[in-house]
Amino acid sequence: MTNEQKNIDVIKSAYAAFARGDLAGVLELVSDKLETWGVVANAKARAPWHFQARTKQDVPKYFSALLGTLEPLRFEPSAFAAAGDYVYATVDAEYKVRATGKTLVSQLVMRFQLDRSRIVDARVMEDTAHTLEVLG
Repeated sequence: MTNEQKNIDVIKSAYAAFARGDLAGVLELVSDKLETWGVVANAKARAPWHFQARTKQDVPKYFSALLGTLEPLRFEPSAFAAAGDYVYATVDAEYKVRATGKTLVSQLVMRFQLDRSRIVDARVMEDTAHTLEVLG
């Protein structure tokens, strides 16, 4: 098995843990040397989870903000690609906004960097304008 395939399998394991609500399982796959985890969002207006976690201890804050705002209805990773230490994935996601009951449908692109089978960098690209519009 190639290193790239091993890295893809790590990310698939992280997604499986998230899907079953096992955030501790996700954190087991995060390196103690995490550099960044979060949504790429440069606008002034941001959703509660649109920030960059800089340490492994900050990652639960990301999930708390995300899951405190949204209830996952569907989270389907589909295409995966890897090059060296990087893994790229596309995800079709659907959430219910807890405050309003509105539905947020998103297509996400995620980029992970791994070192020794642990995530050291995770970036999420989403349509932040659409997200903010649905959040109201």
